[in-house]
Amino acid sequence: MPEISVIIPNYNHGPFLRERIESVLGQSYRDFELIIIDDASTDNSREIILSYGNHPKVSHIIYNESNSGSPFIQWKKGIERASGRWIWIAES
Repeated sequence: MPEISVIIPNYNHGPFLRERIESVLGQSYRDFELIIIDDASTDNSREIILSYGNHPKVSHIIYNESNSGSPFIQWKKGIERASGRWIWIAES
């Protein structure tokens, strides 16, 4: 079980998403899992997220079928899947 579960909720942040994901994956502290949630983005976010699908630190990728309209719903989805002792919500 990882010490930290990092949750990246995303909605149409394609221009910044890769940088955000890389900033998490590039941390010197390595005892974490990464959970990426996309809230039915209409930009290129899904393509970016897919490129991390096989990364060993990425434990879950969740795509919503329709936009929830609430970051809190996304946080809850991530927390429900988190296995870490601590949660870091790393907004995209």
